[in-house]
Amino acid sequence: MTYKHLIETMDLIAKNLGNQETKTQKKLVKIYDKLKKYYDVYDDRRNELRLEHSSIDDKGNLIFNEKGDYTFTKDGIKNMQKDLKHLLDTEFIFEKINVVNPAGLEDHYYLSEYLDGVNFNNQDDEEDTI
Repeated sequence: MTYKHLIETMDLIAKNLGNQETKTQKKLVKIYDKLKKYYDVYDDRRNELRLEHSSIDDKGNLIFNEKGDYTFTKDGIKNMQKDLKHLLDTEFIFEKINVVNPAGLEDHYYLSEYLDGVNFNNQDDEEDTI
């Protein structure tokens, strides 16, 4: 499992949440919340990379722009982009979520790598639910 795949999956879940009125939508919220802990690890590392590549003055202090954001040199941005791409492609260990009551999740085949206990409908036979 890569962080890129995780982020894409979380985006798909978010697009299917609606107003969280149905049982399926409520289940998707729970799944999203369980995936978020993995995203938080990615986000922490991404923030570390931003800090690592930001500009510093001659005393080693961070340089911020007028909006309070980090500033970067051209090389700093290039290196950060390279490291961020590598981070997105980084694999992590994911423990599948065991679903006890899978009703309503069968059409959400994009979750097949994340959930156990759901008999997903064939992607080719179903219309895109997104």
